[in-house]
This record gives sequence, C-alpha cells and structure tokens, in this order.
Amino acid sequence: MRYQNIFTNENLLLIIFPIIAFIIALIPTLKFQQPLSWDIYYHVHLAKLYMDQWFTLGDHLTYAPFGRPIFYPPFFHYILAIFSQILKMDPFQVSRFLQPVFSFSFVFSFIFVTKKLYNLRVALISGGFLFFTNVFHRSMLPIPETLALIFFPLSIYFLFIAFEGKGLKYAFISGIISGVMFLTHALTALLLLGVVLIFTFSLKLRNDNVEFKSLWVFLGVTFLCASLWWGPLIFQNGYVFNNPVTAFFGLTWYIKTIFKVWGGPGTVFAFLWAVVSIKNGMEKKSIGKIFKELSRNDLLLVIWLTFILIITSAYLIGIPILIDRIFNFAVFPVVIMASFGLEYVRSINSEKSIYYNNLYRILVVVLIFGGVSQGFLYAHSVEPLVNNSQIDVAQWFAENGDKKRVVMSLSEGIDPVIVSVSRQPVSTGGYHPGMVKVLNREMYYSGNYTREDLIRDNIGYLVETSDMVNPNYFKLVYQNKDYKVWRVEI
Repeated sequence: MRYQNIFTNENLLLIIFPIIAFIIALIPTLKFQQPLSWDIYYHVHLAKLYMDQWFTLGDHLTYAPFGRPIFYPPFFHYILAIFSQILKMDPFQVSRFLQPVFSFSFVFSFIFVTKKLYNLRVALISGGFLFFTNVFHRSMLPIPETLALIFFPLSIYFLFIAFEGKGLKYAFISGIISGVMFLTHALTALLLLGVVLIFTFSLKLRNDNVEFKSLWVFLGVTFLCASLWWGPLIFQNGYVFNNPVTAFFGLTWYIKTIFKVWGGPGTVFAFLWAVVSIKNGMEKKSIGKIFKELSRNDLLLVIWLTFILIITSAYLIGIPILIDRIFNFAVFPVVIMASFGLEYVRSINSEKSIYYNNLYRILVVVLIFGGVSQGFLYAHSVEPLVNNSQIDVAQWFAENGDKKRVVMSLSEGIDPVIVSVSRQPVSTGGYHPGMVKVLNREMYYSGNYTREDLIRDNIGYLVETSDMVNPNYFKLVYQNKDYKVWRVEI
C-alpha cells in the first residue's frame, strides 16, 4: 500500500482510534491478573449461577439466608458463561480479556455511527474528544453498562435510517438491539426509549416526511425481546428497585461532574457551538423557525442532550439519582457538538482567515495528541478496585468455607468478592437496588447480638477490618494485613 493511500482509505481511518483504544485498554489487562471493576465480581457470581443451572430467576447466595430474585438482566452474564465454557477459562479471566475488546467496540461503534450521520472528519474529530471523557475510561470496564453503551448509538442509527424510508428491516434490527439492551442494562434501554420517543414526537410536530411504521416495528420487537426474561421474572416476583442513596452536593458539584464525565475540551467546544448556533439563529429567525429548519441529525443531537440534562436536573431539586452514570449517555451528542465547535474556528471568515485555518490545524493536532496521551496515562495509573487482601479472604473461603452458613462482613464491599470466588453465602453481595430482604446488619456492626441471633440468621463467619471484642464461641481462623475471619462455633 502506498503511504499516501493510508490517509485516503476511509475504512482504515475508521479503525485507527478503535485500535488505539484497544492498545490503551490492553495495558492494564496485561499488567494485572484480575479485572479492573469491582462490579464485575457480582456479574461473575451471576455468570457462575447460570453455568450451574443455565436458567434461574433466583439467587440464594446473596442477601442470605433469604436470597432474592435476580433483578439484573442476564445477557452479559450468559456471554461470560458461554465463553467460559467454550474457552475452558475462568469467568474472571474472560472478563479481563474483554476489557480491550469492549474499548475497541465502544470507540468503533461511536465513530462508525458518527461517520454515517455526518462525515469522516466529524467522526475523527469527535473521536479525539472522546478520549478525554470519563466514558472512555469506563469503556475498559467489563460490565453490562459498557456493552449497552456500545449498542446505544447503533440502535439509534438503524432506527434513524428506517425513519428515512430505507426499509422496515432497519427498524427491526434497531428493535433487536434495543431489546438486547433491555436484557443487558435496563437504565440504558430506558434512556434510549426516551430519546427515540421524543425525537419521533418532534419529527411529527415538524410534519416531517417520516416512515412512522418504523416506530411501531421498533417498539414491538424491543418489547418482545425484553419480555423473554423480564416477563417471567415480573410475573413470578413482581419488580423491586431500591434507588441508591446519594448525597446532595449542589450546583457546583453538578457542573464539575459534567466536566469530569464529558471531558473539559469536549464540554468547552460543545458549549461554544451551542452559543454560536443560538446567537446566529436568533439574529435571523424565531425559535420556532430554528426548530423547523434544524437538520434531522442536529435535531437528534439536541433532543438527546436536552433529554439527559432534564433528567439529571432532578438532582438539583433533591431527587437522589446517580447523575454521573446518567451523564455518560450524553457523551455521544456532546462530543459531536464539540467537533462542530472546533469546525467553527475553521469556518471563521475574516482578514485573518489564514490565521484561523492554522489555529484549526494546531487545535486538531493538540486534541488528538492530548486525548490519546490522556488515555495512555489513565491506563498506566488505573488499578483494580479489588485488592489482594480481599482476594485472599475470598480464596480462603473457597478452600475452607462450609458453603452453607452465611458470612456476615463488617466491610460490605467484600461480599461480592467472597461469593463470586468461593460460592459461600453472604449477607449482602452487590447490586443493592435488587435487594428484597436483608439481615439486621446494624446489630452485628454494633456487637449487640446474641447466640440466638446467630443461630436464627444462620451466621457462620464474621469478617472484620478492625479489632473487636468477640464472644468466646468465635474462633479466629484467618488473618491478613487488612481482614480477620472469625468462625462461629456454637
């Protein structure tokens, strides 16, 4: 291949950033023997449940001795289980090697859809902004949310071209992807539905020529796929979701979170484009005319971002929501808008046009070099959220636990590690929103419990991080630099 052809081959240019993302994520993958995420331990636990039973709606090992229905959708867990069986590999190692695959797929999905909706230059510049975002960093985590983020723009794109009249088959494909998202990460799928429905309503308001049958095909296929698992689960157990408790830090923290999640450069240039667009539009037209004359592509971006901002604004009035997670889903429109902001520098028409063209080129080089450099710096600095002491405790239970009695841990974050590695029942176990019934942990934290309490709750082990005075029927059976494991001998 001639060297000059490298920069004219669009297919090759499309995969440059995904390959860089793969290499970046490969650094911590090879550096550490365990996956980066803490959440993955709960997901590996569920994957092992499916490897044992292949289909179940109940989890008897977490929130023991009561157990609970599995309110987390299973698609990702089946992926782990199937690849573990095929490759004869531990699910933890499968998830570890998914890290670079997920990063590659996330960046490729984003750049591919952006190129289809706009052009290659916008896609590549947006890709440069993407490396500054917290979402790119999270794309290294082998968790269901990452997989759903890969699917999100693809589902939007196929429905978009179905609306253009390209055929109902694209609405069907979009519905399949959306349905799989419901079977992967329900929050992502619900946000997707919100964007789709508001976008469709906006097109209807503008009297656009749209193939609206596509919406019904999309919705029908989506809910049909989702019902394969959600239907039996809700029919048998109802639905439970305990909203995570979040602290309120005010408007300043809200804005800081925006810059953290979307990246400073992307946020600034997206804001520049928004200000310039509103200023230019208001000088010539009313808001109504601006709404009607927006291209469908731009209308989609504006609705997408506005929808996320409206939802997260609930935080500002005291409603407890995880705004950092929800902001993740606005990165797609934000970094595209940021690329438009950078293009504005290039399009400035004045006596200094040569100056602005040179400034544009410099900014593009700085953007790409800075974004990629930040990605590599993050990859070199990131460490697994589960430490060796926690792994050692879990391994002790794998080798010595009775697999019957409940572990009461006074350090709640270790429970998913213990249950996923050892299959020993634990008193919590991860994914608090799906909790139905839980032991009185405060009683055990305070030490105000009796022999009868231990027998009733089937407590067999106590894991603690600090020195506590325990009854004489507790025996210290394991200790490392961070944890002590006591066995109840009644």
